[in-house]
Amino acid sequence: MNEQRFTFSTARFHKSSVLQNQERTEETQRPRKAGNRVCWQITVTALGILCFFRLVSVAVMVINIFQYSQRKHELQETLSNLHHNYSTMQNDINLKEEMLRDMSTEYSAVNHFLDFLNREKNRCYNKTKTVLDSSQHSGRGVEMHWFCYGIKCYYFIMDRKTWSGCTQTCQNFSLPLLTIDDEDELMFLHLLVTPDSYWIGLSYDNKKSDWTWIDNNPSKLALNTRKYNIKDGGCVFLSKTRLDNINCDNLFSCICGKRLDKFPD
Repeated sequence: MNEQRFTFSTARFHKSSVLQNQERTEETQRPRKAGNRVCWQITVTALGILCFFRLVSVAVMVINIFQYSQRKHELQETLSNLHHNYSTMQNDINLKEEMLRDMSTEYSAVNHFLDFLNREKNRCYNKTKTVLDSSQHSGRGVEMHWFCYGIKCYYFIMDRKTWSGCTQTCQNFSLPLLTIDDEDELMFLHLLVTPDSYWIGLSYDNKKSDWTWIDNNPSKLALNTRKYNIKDGGCVFLSKTRLDNINCDNLFSCICGKRLDKFPD
């Protein structure tokens, strides 16, 4: 009986000791598990933060790459436009240089032509300057220059007269006031006349309500009659720079003209 009690007590003591050891082991392992859990949480948090920063870095990198690509594209377009503008400007410069060379050549040709005209004019004036006796009409001689060019002869009466006076003076020599046939002849006369004004055979016809030539012959000269205001005068004069109308009572020199196929005897 005592042995049984001892055995039971021993077993009970042993069981109690085992339970105490287990409790101690669990108590010892609890802080370890809690510590492991904290470490794991810290590790996960650190990894999450690291992943977040990496994602942010990747996003920033992608944005920078996109911005760089866009700027590169804009720079390429700007360079392309600059190249196009440069090419256009270079073409314009080449065209203007070519035009300047052409103008220089034309200018030289015009200068040679002007020199030729001046020499011809001086030669003609020196050879054809004369004083015609018109005492039966005016009581004195009339100073006159004349020369022929092509199929037309020009008579420059140096006496200053009204338009009707020039008309009468030309008629005294069986000649009409000058009729200008075309633009080429007008340009030729602009280059030829001295710095003076000359009456020509163009005036305003009140019956026709239009500007007409004195001989009623057709002319290919493109007259801008709109610029001729009849209030300024009804007769047209020629100068070195223009044709214009003015009051017919002004005193100018005269130009008579005649085609060779109708040249008087």
